[in-house]
Amino acid sequence: MLYLLDKQTGRIAKQRQSPKAIFFEMDRNTVLFHGQPKDHLEALYAALDDKAAADLQNVLLSRKASLEAVVSIVALASSLKWRIPASDPQFGRLKEELSLADLKAEIRPIDQANPVDLNALNQLVDSDAIKEAKRILLPLLPLFDENKLTDIHANWFIHSQPDERFPSVIGDCPVLERPNADYSKLEDFIFPLSATDTFIYKHGAQKRIKSPIFTIQKDLATLHYSTRYVACMSKTHLETIMQMYSVMQAQNQVEKLTELLFDFIA
Repeated sequence: MLYLLDKQTGRIAKQRQSPKAIFFEMDRNTVLFHGQPKDHLEALYAALDDKAAADLQNVLLSRKASLEAVVSIVALASSLKWRIPASDPQFGRLKEELSLADLKAEIRPIDQANPVDLNALNQLVDSDAIKEAKRILLPLLPLFDENKLTDIHANWFIHSQPDERFPSVIGDCPVLERPNADYSKLEDFIFPLSATDTFIYKHGAQKRIKSPIFTIQKDLATLHYSTRYVACMSKTHLETIMQMYSVMQAQNQVEKLTELLFDFIA
C-alpha cells in the first residue's frame, strides 16, 4: 500500500492505496473498431507485462540476465515510455506523421490471390484503430537495433538502496530516459524494479553509483516527469521530496534533473 500524491491538487491522500488502484490505465488502450470499443491493445500489453514480470523476477533473484531477458525488459521499458500520459502530446503528432512503413509494419490481405480494394485499405490505414496501434509499434523500433541490445546487455546493472527510510518514489512516468529526440531509439534509462531496487542502463558504465544522492535525484526526477500521480511507501519521504522539488523549482533547476541524474552513474 502506498501514499498517493496528486500533482494537480498538490495533496497527499490520507488513506494509503494499492498500486493497481493508482496506476490502472482506465480505458486508455480501448479504441473504436467499426464503431465498437475494443481492448485488443490492452490484451497485447497484458501479454507483454506477464512475460516481462517473470523475467524481472528472475533478474531480481539472480542479479543476472540473459540477452533474451534483457530484450524483454527493454521491450517493457520501451512500451511504458509510450503508453504513459506524458507521451501523449508527442505520440499525437507521430501517429499522424509516421506511416506503417516508418514503423517497419504493413497491412497485407490474407488471400493475396484476390485483388485488393485500395479504397478500403486506405480507409483502414487512416482509421483511429490503426493510428492508435502505432503506440504498440513505436516501442518495437529499439528492438531492431541489435548493437544497442548487445550494449544494454553488457552495461546494465541493478542499484539497491536498502535504507527503509528512503523507499523509491514511483509515478505515472516510470521510465527515466536521458533526453532523446529520436523516437526510434532508447537511450540510457532507469527503471524501478521495487521499493529498493532499480534497473539501470548507461552506455559505457562502470556499474556503480558515485553518490547516495542518486536516490534522491531519481525520486525528484520521477516527481518532475510524472503527469499526475506519484506514490511512495513512506509519507515522510514523499513529503521531503515534494519540499526539495519546490526549492529546485524556485531556483529554476528542475529542467536539469535528468542530466544530473545520469551524471551520478559511473
